Amino acid sequence: MAKQNEDTRDASLRVSKRVRDSLKAAAAVSGRPLYDVTNEAINNYLASAKAGGARKPKK
Repeated sequence: MAKQNEDTRDASLRVSKRVRDSLKAAAAVSGRPLYDVTNEAINNYLASAKAGGARKPKK
């Protein structure tokens, strides 16, 4: 469980300002708490990264 918490924290630190703004907008439009939308997005990112679906960084 500690590994998952570290992965979630690392992912949240890498989220860009543009993505944070998009998450805030999505939370506002859907009437959901920001932390709920953010955690869902982080979990989706981690699931896709583990499945090999994460985008490669630009050079």
